[in-house]
This record gives sequence, structure tokens and C-alpha cells, in this order.
Amino acid sequence: AKFKEWYPDMLNIPPPVVDPLSFPQTDEGLQAFLTEIDKDCPLESYVQTELTYHASNIHVPAAKTLDIPLPPVEFDGSKVEWSVTLVDEYHERLDIGFGLAVIVDGAETMVREMGRILAPTQSKKDSGEDDATASTTGSAADVSAKGKFTVANSAPVGLLMKFDNKHAWLKSKSVSYSFTIISPVDENMIQRSLRAKSVVPKLEEGKEAAAAAKENERARSDALAKMKKEMEEKASELSKQLDDEKKNVQEIQKSSDEAEKEAMEKANEINDTLALVKVEADSIEDCTSSIIALEEECARLRKQWEELKIKRQAHESERLKLEQQAELRQKERLQLQEEIAAKKEEAAKLAAKLNESEKVKESMESNLADLETEMNARKADEEKYENELKFIKKLEAALALRFVEQKS
Repeated sequence: AKFKEWYPDMLNIPPPVVDPLSFPQTDEGLQAFLTEIDKDCPLESYVQTELTYHASNIHVPAAKTLDIPLPPVEFDGSKVEWSVTLVDEYHERLDIGFGLAVIVDGAETMVREMGRILAPTQSKKDSGEDDATASTTGSAADVSAKGKFTVANSAPVGLLMKFDNKHAWLKSKSVSYSFTIISPVDENMIQRSLRAKSVVPKLEEGKEAAAAAKENERARSDALAKMKKEMEEKASELSKQLDDEKKNVQEIQKSSDEAEKEAMEKANEINDTLALVKVEADSIEDCTSSIIALEEECARLRKQWEELKIKRQAHESERLKLEQQAELRQKERLQLQEEIAAKKEEAAKLAAKLNESEKVKESMESNLADLETEMNARKADEEKYENELKFIKKLEAALALRFVEQKS
């Protein structure tokens, strides 16, 4: 913002003597750039200075005069701006005599002739009473008198303020003053200032471009960070889902193992039942053989035949019952085998889904790594533009020391 104050003067300056953004962003580059700006007018030897001297509430005794010397002006062409204020704290309509002289080779020359000055509170109303005061104060109401002059072909010269309060026998007065001595500006300093001002637009362009690039990189970094956060959240959610699916697979595998164990137990029971059926069948066969033998001796063994027949019926009933139990257990075994097959198929589907989820997770982890690399690159670019902005600020600070203004 400080450099934009110079823009009204930019129409009258030459094109940029150098491109400030073409120099290396190092102390050596800064020194090389300043060498091009300074040329034969180094800052250490050509500096426009302003020396200001202030004093407040200087006592001027009643019925007395007071002379106040100031440090000498050392250079021809120096400008001196001064103001004097009569302190009137209680609005007593005070006045005092004042004059300003320069001393050249011991001789005094009045820059402002002795004349009455008034306190600021009444200077507006009574300015017509003192022509000397009116000529120096103008329309200002905050000082009693002010003015400026240029030292020409007589330096060094001394400055002497004269106060006259002899007309006030009882009332002492207090005065304040301010003197500013502005050193002259030679042609070399003017040319250096023009060279410095000539590169300001280019410097402002570089500053705006670097700031825009930095903001762009920052926005990209923020977007990447947001994307990274979303992907991390999705990866975390996917990992949790994978853990849940792994638990489901483990539970299904456990249930399948238990079902297989139960089916094995059922198969053993069926085998045991079939063994009993075989035993019963063998018993029936034995009974049938006995019946045949008894039929041959039916007359003699009729009673025994009846008993064996009853016994055979009982064995047949038991066999039928055992066969029914074996058939029921066979159905139960088939049902368990179907359940086992369904659970194994479900486990296979879950395993395939798990493998697919693992692949998605690996892809997301790879994307996260690429995103991290991109963020680091954006951060490096942001740091590069930050360093470029710092270098431009150094250039601006160095150029500001080389600007001068010729005060009229």
C-alpha cells in the first residue's frame, strides 16, 4: 500500500531499468539489484534527512527578552520549516513579541521581523491587529506563527529565535516551537529515486502474482487435505466393515464346523441304528428258520410256534420302528448337509467380498499415498511462493529507503 502512493508520479518516470523479479531471491541477488538501482549514488553517501527540533513551555520572564539559538544549517539548498505557539492555558488573550534571525558570518539577518503574535485561541479573531503574524500564520489556528525558507549560498548558518515580553510587567509567558531542517536533494538522488520508482509497478505485479499463486496453492492444499480426510474416513469405515465381515466369516465357519460335527454324530447314530437293524434282521432270519423247523414239527411244537410267531411280530415291530428312526435320522443328516453346503457357499461369497474389499482398501491406501505426495508438492510450492513474497518485501523495504520527494 505504501508504494501505491507513488503511482500518480509514475506517468513521468522512465521504463523499468531492470526487472526486479529476475534477480536470485538471496542476499546476493538483493545486493545486485540495489547496485543496479543505486549506480553511482549509494544509499550510504546520498541520503535525504530531516532534523526536527521541538521544545514546549519555554519560560519567558515578565518584562524580559529571551533569545534561543538553534543548531546551524550545514548545507546550501536546505529547507527550514518552523512554527511558534504562545501557550494560553486560561484563555487570557496573551501576546508576545517574536522574531526569527539567521546568523551568517556573525551577522544577523531577520527572516521574520519582530512583531506581536497571539495565542492560537484568539489569533483568528485578532489576526487583523498584527500584520506580521497574519503573514506567517495564514489560516492555521493551532499555532501563533509559522513559516519556511531555503538557505542559499550561505551555509553554514545559525538560527536565532527572539522573544520580547518587556511590555508585560507582571505576566510571564510560555512558548513552544518546532523547527524542521530538510537536507537538499541533488540530481544523483533524483535519478536514483526515478530508477527506484520505475521498478515499483513490476514489483507490485510480482507481489500480486506471488500472493495469488500462494493463495492458489493454499486452496489446493486445503482441498487435498479435505480429500485426504474424506478418504481416511472412508478407509476407516471400510476397515471396520472388513473387520465385521471377518467376524461374520469366522462365526459362519464356527457354525459350519459345529454343523459338521453334529452331522457326524447323526451319521454315527444312523450307523449304530443300521447295525441294530441288521441284528434284528439276523434275529428275524433265525426266527424264520425256527418257524420252518417248527412247522415241520407243528403237531408237536404248535404251542412253541405260536410263541415264536408272537416274538417275531414283536421283533418286526421293533425293526419297523428302528427303520423309521433310521429314515428320520437320514432326513436330518441330508438337511444338515444342505445347511452345511449353504453356509459354505455363503462363506465363499463373503470370502470373495472380503478379497474385493481388501483390494479396494489397498487401492485407497495407494491413493492416500499419492495424495500425500501431491500435498507435499503443494506445500513445497507454497513455501516457494512464500519465500518469493519475503524476497519481494525485502526489495520493497530497500526501495522505500531510496524514495525522495522534493518539497517546495
